[in-house]
Amino acid sequence: MLFTTALAFACPSFAVPVMEMRAEDLLAMAAEFRKELNLNANQATLWQQTESRTRAVLRERKSRRERMQAALRPALDGKDVELRELAGGVDAEAAASAAEEKQLRAWWLDVNDALDETQRKQVAVFLAEQMQRVEGGERGERPKEGGGPGRGEHKGKGGMGGQGGPGGRGG
Repeated sequence: MLFTTALAFACPSFAVPVMEMRAEDLLAMAAEFRKELNLNANQATLWQQTESRTRAVLRERKSRRERMQAALRPALDGKDVELRELAGGVDAEAAASAAEEKQLRAWWLDVNDALDETQRKQVAVFLAEQMQRVEGGERGERPKEGGGPGRGEHKGKGGMGGQGGPGGRGG
């Protein structure tokens, strides 16, 4: 968790609580942080394999969520919708995502285990520095994607865990 947590704070312009970090965010920062670690050949190979497996999991998750969204849309658009009947799919997705997050942490902890003491110290120092860069208040601000309204700005209109952004119901 320390390694992925360090990656979580790699962006200097904002800080996000650890439990709100997304694997997608971590991957975006991983390449730059990787350079700073000066990995040896074996570490670099393990990193590349882990990054590749992570990208595959995230692609599948995105695809799965798109399929779920498409399946839920007709029911949500119909009259007499019963939200409790739709919750099972959302619960199943939440469980699948939790299992994936656990697997991703295990893979990245394996990378962390392969680091030498100097590299591990770099991770710890880097993490401490990033935690001090909190901007936008206690929790920090997540940058808005595409310059438009981001998550959480729709006053609850996203519903069922949706973002309410483009293509959503909250705009």
